[in-house]
Amino acid sequence: MAAPAGMGRVEFFEVTAVGGVSGNEPSGAVAAVLPAGASGFHLGSAAGWNAEEGVGAAQISGSYIVAGDPIGFMEGLFGPSITTGVSARYQFSDSTDGNTFDLDAGIQFSLFPSFAVGIQYTDIVNDRVLTTGFSQVFNRNFKAHAGYGNNRWQVGCELMVTRKFRVYSGVDSGNVHAGAGFSSRHWSFGYGAVLHENEVEHSFGVSRRFS
Repeated sequence: MAAPAGMGRVEFFEVTAVGGVSGNEPSGAVAAVLPAGASGFHLGSAAGWNAEEGVGAAQISGSYIVAGDPIGFMEGLFGPSITTGVSARYQFSDSTDGNTFDLDAGIQFSLFPSFAVGIQYTDIVNDRVLTTGFSQVFNRNFKAHAGYGNNRWQVGCELMVTRKFRVYSGVDSGNVHAGAGFSSRHWSFGYGAVLHENEVEHSFGVSRRFS
């Protein structure tokens, strides 16, 4: 949901719930994405709350596959694709001064059989920021990602150890990220940790795909 154009890579109706702890304060979110058949449209909605920062948000998103097969790209198959997406988000906080409405809009496209790039404007209404990201599919087992926005770089990778088990790692502005995921038929379970300077932030997630 952070990059709405990426919803074009979702094959089936999916629901995800995530919960975490940071600074001994809980946070959580739920999200769902619905592909609208062969039309190329995807619809999504999400809501979340961060108790440490005292803020929450609710959003609706939509994407449209302009051309190609973005799902095939992520499987390492040949075929350029172009997908666009937009999000409308309302953020609320313990202080009414923190209540804001904002928009995101972006585009993703694959240039070669295994390389894709995305460009997105976030917070268009209040504080517009241009971000970009890259993905490289080396093979069906290993993928690498990089992003840049708001004067910060993010780099990460994912490795498929077995057909059901994956591991992840990355760096975001000096914070180290690591995680693992396990999938079985229509269910996926994940754990992630972010190593901050003085604490470790833990999160757990579960997704259900309805095919």
